[in-house]
Amino acid sequence: MYRRLNSLRPWILVFVVGWLAMVFISIANWPAAGAQSPDELAVEVTNALRTNDFHKLQPLLAVGGEDVAKSTTEHFATARVEDGFFRDGDVVVQYTRDGTRSEFKLPVEERDGRYLVNAVVTPTG
Repeated sequence: MYRRLNSLRPWILVFVVGWLAMVFISIANWPAAGAQSPDELAVEVTNALRTNDFHKLQPLLAVGGEDVAKSTTEHFATARVEDGFFRDGDVVVQYTRDGTRSEFKLPVEERDGRYLVNAVVTPTG
């Protein structure tokens, strides 16, 4: 019995099984993309744009992934994001750039009970 405990093979097997279990548990607990409600989505999108954090914006996008998230946050880098809310099927982000107040509308999509924005067109002004 003592010989088996000193052998490296059982410990390797325990490590591999433990590692695989950790991977499966991590995948099962991975947060779903999007938000639970359009209002929550508006708050999360606004905060991501306000802090210029494309990592926060990326899981909220319906299409485009990292490239669209980076592009969108770069356009807001020189703007002051003031407010964001859900209105008429869109997340509306109000911002000011060079003294001019503007709105940017992102259409909202629902997928599997979660809400995402579609930022196909990025702001230029």
